[in-house]
Amino acid sequence: MSVTGTTISTPSVERSIDMTPSQRRTFDELIRAERTAALDEGAIGRVRARLHDAVRGSPGASVRLGKAGLNDLARCPGLFDAVRAGERGPFAFSGRFAAGRLAHKAVELEVAGRDERDSYGLVEAAAVRLVEDDAFAAYWNGLDPLRRDEALMDAAKTLELFRSTFPPLRVMRRALAPSTEWHVRVELFGGALVLSGTLDLVLGVSDDLAAPSRLAIDLKTGRAWPEHAEDMRFYALLLALRFGVPPYRVATLYLDSGEWQSEDVDERVLHRAADRVIDAVRAAAASDAGQPFELRPGPYCTWCPRSSTCPVSQAAAR
Repeated sequence: MSVTGTTISTPSVERSIDMTPSQRRTFDELIRAERTAALDEGAIGRVRARLHDAVRGSPGASVRLGKAGLNDLARCPGLFDAVRAGERGPFAFSGRFAAGRLAHKAVELEVAGRDERDSYGLVEAAAVRLVEDDAFAAYWNGLDPLRRDEALMDAAKTLELFRSTFPPLRVMRRALAPSTEWHVRVELFGGALVLSGTLDLVLGVSDDLAAPSRLAIDLKTGRAWPEHAEDMRFYALLLALRFGVPPYRVATLYLDSGEWQSEDVDERVLHRAADRVIDAVRAAAASDAGQPFELRPGPYCTWCPRSSTCPVSQAAAR
């Protein structure tokens, strides 16, 4: 498989759909832009072989990884080890996390819905669906009515930013085949290595199942961080291992500005993501063998489970 100059297949229906300049820009310059990278038939096999060698060289280690764990390791091996050991307390919704979950559910209903609905009504429906989850319900039911209204309005504003940035995905469902909150899991080498993640938005469909035809997008509010690009490379690797075909492009789109950072997927991208996974496999094996690891202090010390006992913790020094 060697693919260059590929564009996402879009039937002529898109020509009859009205788009704002912002929507048209996203469609033309991100979704439909010509692919510049190439990938040969043996690329995924070579990446898989490297992962196999790392697991085989780290006997006994059982590693489950998502983008958060990889970022923890990049920050500090001690943070990675503490979270892997289960020392982080039980998950609890914060205001910011709950707002993000609410906005993402509203986007999911927007893309999946059959009828056009106003933003506030859609986020109210999203909240109704989310309270079926006990953790979200505990947080949501603990808010006073005014706080709930604020959270709903924040989510409605995020939904409007999404609508104003993307072409009408609900209308273009046949052409773009959008999927939201797409959970993907890969079990490798008898479960010794498990990779998983949830992609905010995946676009693309093709008659040629052997050709890269998907675009994976993470939706963010706020500003860009270096790990965002690494997260998307991990998603490219995850999709490549799961389906045998990588996405043609990955992108992080910042809804506040309507800008994005994107990268066409080639073998270099997959190997960079594999490098981080291999580092995590080796770090887990070293920890299981009782080997010491480097501690690197930073602002993340404040949320490390070992912040009160770590000898280099910045949190402990405050």
